[in-house]
Amino acid sequence: MPPTCPPCSPAHLETRTRMSAPRPARSSLPATQAASEVPAPVRTGHCQCGRISYQVTGIPDDPHLCSCVHETRISGGPAVLWVGFALDSLIWTGSGGEPKWYATYPTLRRGFCPDCGTQLVSVADGSSTVMVTGFSLTDQSGIEPLGHSYREEAVPWMDITLAPGPIVLMSDARVADIPFADCTGATEIGTGP
Repeated sequence: MPPTCPPCSPAHLETRTRMSAPRPARSSLPATQAASEVPAPVRTGHCQCGRISYQVTGIPDDPHLCSCVHETRISGGPAVLWVGFALDSLIWTGSGGEPKWYATYPTLRRGFCPDCGTQLVSVADGSSTVMVTGFSLTDQSGIEPLGHSYREEAVPWMDITLAPGPIVLMSDARVADIPFADCTGATEIGTGP
């Protein structure tokens, strides 16, 4: 078994594959509001006792369950729900400041409250993403899990129905340089033809 949970590491983000598809034509309709004018959504979260609290900004990314040995041991449950946000948007807002950190792997740190023990975040070295525990968020809308890492390691009695995946347009700049697999199984960098 690998020593770390891939969804919580930069390698997870770098090894996703996408099927090649032609880019849709851009709409000729004028935008009603420029993207830079739309404020990014802000979410807050906190530990059980409330001493450690945080704020993250942006659209939730890659909500997924993980049943790796680290998650099940740390949480005491069959899986943990992780949700990604931009690391530079994370602000610690509670009276306790930053959480206490524990390295579950040399390149992966977990933040938890030293008073109540609530696991709050996971940060991989070199990543621009912070993964927050889904149930530490105050607003849990839009974080339904789309994937389940280490599903084969999950307890046999756990039956999971995942949310349908989001529709991602190939014209979305965020997917332009993600590796994709063509029908032959070859992996390429870029957006295809």
